[in-house]
Amino acid sequence: MRPTRRALALVAVCALAVWLAITFGARSLNALVVPALVALAAAAAQLLLAERPTITRSQPAAGFPGDVRRIELVVESGQPLSARVTEEVGDGLRSEFTSATLSVPTTVEYEVELEARGERRLGPLALTVTDVFGLFSKTFEYPKRTPVLVYPPVEDLAAAGVLGGAVERTDHRERFDELREYVPGDSLRDVHWKSSAKRDDLVVMEFDGTRELTGLTLVAESTAGHADAMASAAASVAVALLDAGIVVSLCYPDGRVERAGGEPQRERVLSALARTGPGRVERDADVRVLADDRGTRLTVEGRELPFERVTGGSSAVATDGGTTAGVEP
Repeated sequence: MRPTRRALALVAVCALAVWLAITFGARSLNALVVPALVALAAAAAQLLLAERPTITRSQPAAGFPGDVRRIELVVESGQPLSARVTEEVGDGLRSEFTSATLSVPTTVEYEVELEARGERRLGPLALTVTDVFGLFSKTFEYPKRTPVLVYPPVEDLAAAGVLGGAVERTDHRERFDELREYVPGDSLRDVHWKSSAKRDDLVVMEFDGTRELTGLTLVAESTAGHADAMASAAASVAVALLDAGIVVSLCYPDGRVERAGGEPQRERVLSALARTGPGRVERDADVRVLADDRGTRLTVEGRELPFERVTGGSSAVATDGGTTAGVEP
């Protein structure tokens, strides 16, 4: 607990009043000294008895560079206090919010922009509370940080073009089982158009899944200093394949994402590529991404070509903003 400038000024006035009373016998100055001392004692007691406020920081959803997330800080306390909250925003994130003065309990909201691939952090956080007279302050530290996952940028990539040969070799389907109603996320290549026309509604073919899923193995590797380029290229290829209904497995310097398809696999692949660093992968691949001092290149069907030649040059994927359940910082 520390005295504020106001408290120091008040103490100085009291000391002066006492000196004047002793020197000149001005006992009427006690009318100033006594209330001031009472205020100082009451202010100190309030902060000494104040319990540590509880702060809950919302967990922002993962996203791509350029996405904006709204962060919510819920500050709760058993007694009303004046406070100043200070929040640190880690590298790879940008926010105009640094601190705010508020009355506790309250809720503070601010926006943060995702800037660079990786697992970024919000926090630590500090809350400085003052008594009702503004005479003393006390700072509570909240060291726990909240992770913010930033996916690599994803570029437009036509799977039927450059990846066409590799895609054709994966087109082995399981045995047809039944028709069912279309739900968002189903591949359009599973739509049974003839039956859909008769029913005036989309239906898709369901397969029994008794055969092992076939698909492509994507390998991503890079030398030091080129992990971001590798991650972006590999994410672009994986998203293009998954959007085309292709089952994909990913091998990258830090591990492997097992073969699967659909939206859950998309999130697994993007999350892995958001966190990975540089390194080589000794494994056969249907599609290989390599980023080094020579640039970023794809190898498909034994043919190597620069990644920039197969992209549309603009970001193709984004997620909706928002937050999920709160976590204690």
